[in-house]
Amino acid sequence: MIQEAYDKSQREIEELKSQLLTAKNETEKKKIEAKITYAERWLQINGWVEKGNEYSLKKEYDNAIENYNKAIAFNPDDADVYTQRGKAYYDKGQYDKAIEDFNRAIALNPNDENAYAMRGFAYIHKGQYDKGNEDTGKSIALQDSFGSSFFNRRIEKYNQLIALNPKDAKTYVGRGNAYRGKGQYDMAIEDFNKAIALNPKDAEAYSGRGVAYFFGAVSPALSGNTLSGNMGRAISDFQKACDLGLQKGCENLQGALKER
Repeated sequence: MIQEAYDKSQREIEELKSQLLTAKNETEKKKIEAKITYAERWLQINGWVEKGNEYSLKKEYDNAIENYNKAIAFNPDDADVYTQRGKAYYDKGQYDKAIEDFNRAIALNPNDENAYAMRGFAYIHKGQYDKGNEDTGKSIALQDSFGSSFFNRRIEKYNQLIALNPKDAKTYVGRGNAYRGKGQYDMAIEDFNKAIALNPKDAEAYSGRGVAYFFGAVSPALSGNTLSGNMGRAISDFQKACDLGLQKGCENLQGALKER
């Protein structure tokens, strides 16, 4: 998919270069040159973003952040890239840096429901539940108006990966995280259950399932009241993730114990 988009952009650039050779005057030539410059810049920026997305899917967050940094350096006004980089920081457990990026994304696009959702999750991880619930509520209100395009795209990517290899626990964890981002905690838990069945030592799966139980417990209105009362399960999953060596699981455990 990425290669197809890249090839299409390359063909467009080659076509513009052909037009440049037959430009009738200097004014037309400058217009075509400007289009070529824009197209090449767009191609380069989107190449970095796509690489960052691929690294994120592989959980190679440092590499993902490096590519997002390059894209932002070329175009510091793209809200989506800040949201993507913030998500990578979030997945690394660097919640303060994640919140900074989500703040930038929201400043650039006040209707970015994904940035609100992720910032809300980051606040909840930091124990700032009022801010977290406010942001997740805002996200859901915006999703009703604009659609959850970011998480839907991630879910579609994971659907494709699962179709190719239904035995890979990591892809179920990734899709579970995307469902969780949409506030669909029941479906998220189903995916984390599948991941754990495939790999009972997957700390990320226990942590993700714990987070879904946790959000359902502290924000039952957001999950249709189906998960309220499951704080005990969240704590159990965080403990398991912590025991398996996941620092994020240990941090989540401490936060959940305070909330209980």
